[in-house]
Amino acid sequence: SRTGTTARLECAAEGHPTPQIAWQKDGGTDFPAARERRMHVMPDDDVFFITDVKVEDMGVYSCTAQNSAGSVLANATLTV
Repeated sequence: SRTGTTARLECAAEGHPTPQIAWQKDGGTDFPAARERRMHVMPDDDVFFITDVKVEDMGVYSCTAQNSAGSVLANATLTV
């Protein structure tokens, strides 16, 4: 992504009960896009957006989907 644009991250998970989705960046939950409220989820979709992308948003994002049956993890690399 170019700086100032919107990056799109997809994380789809299905199950019963419906899994909770959590994002981490480089293994931590306190990252710029989360702290500055630039990370948005579409309510009816499995797509997450980071708006106004900055150089410090570059890194590996991990998506964890978890319910009582277990959890799955997927990684996405964002390059700025």
